[in-house]
Amino acid sequence: MGVLRNQFTNAMVKDLYAYFWENYDETPPMYQELFDVVSSTAAYEKFDSAIGLGELLEKPEGTDLQADSPMESYTIICKNRSFGRVIRFSKESVDDSQKGNLMQKTAGSWGRMVPYTKELFYAKFFNYGAYTSGNSVFNNKITGVVDDPTGDLIYDSKAWFSTTHADKVGGSYANYVSSRALTHPNLKTSYITYTSTNNRDERGNIVSLMPDTLLVPPALYFTAREILESTLVPDIFDNTKNVLSAIVQPMAWQHITDTDGSGATGWYLGKKKMGLLATSRESVTIDFWQEELSKDYFTSIFERYGGCVTNWRYWMAFNISTS
Repeated sequence: MGVLRNQFTNAMVKDLYAYFWENYDETPPMYQELFDVVSSTAAYEKFDSAIGLGELLEKPEGTDLQADSPMESYTIICKNRSFGRVIRFSKESVDDSQKGNLMQKTAGSWGRMVPYTKELFYAKFFNYGAYTSGNSVFNNKITGVVDDPTGDLIYDSKAWFSTTHADKVGGSYANYVSSRALTHPNLKTSYITYTSTNNRDERGNIVSLMPDTLLVPPALYFTAREILESTLVPDIFDNTKNVLSAIVQPMAWQHITDTDGSGATGWYLGKKKMGLLATSRESVTIDFWQEELSKDYFTSIFERYGGCVTNWRYWMAFNISTS
């Protein structure tokens, strides 16, 4: 079909952008606080997970330096996905309506839905992170361009939140507990696991691993605050000092849900902008044109971005579904 572009369609594109930004939801998105957001200039980003050197060995005087054995790392792929919509208006509806009102409603709704769509996309990492079969949000294959051998799982071929993560020297770790309510004792136990058990790199060496965020659905926000902001241990009447006070920041995200309806009890312990990557490939593009044969008008919106897990160690999950 032929496409017509003229002064009217060009002017409408400018108006659509104006309406779009006028109605854009400027509430700071949660995903930008949790993910490390970077610019991307390609269809996908590909890199190796860091293995690092082993412990440096003392060199006695007059002896040679001891060689370090290289270790194979994991390959991580992060593809940029395309998101968009197109709307068709009959020529008659455009001619007979107040064009400004018609376009304003269209672009205005997009201004609200663009950030909403991003929040939904990035929340999927948490909502589906424990699925043993994985989820498409973790699959970074682009047909005919790049293959992702781990499919719907993360780089180590496990669910992001799993009880069977392994390092490169035979160690096994868990960043998931299927049944652990958010309580003061349970948060303390989880904090110790995070900082004292999971604080190992792929060589099994100790690394600094300190969480800063307790991520919860709104239904658990006040529970989280009671645990983290009380001077004394909640529900204990012996004046025991609350050692967890302000140890991490409580954060509620409305998009934290669970498909089986148990999302109100799920919670996460982690570190902001660590272990999660969000790529920004192409910002919002709005177009408007007329089809030559039907004379109908079309308007479209398009954007590209992506995300992936780069290191499972920085987050733990509790009480979320595995299927």
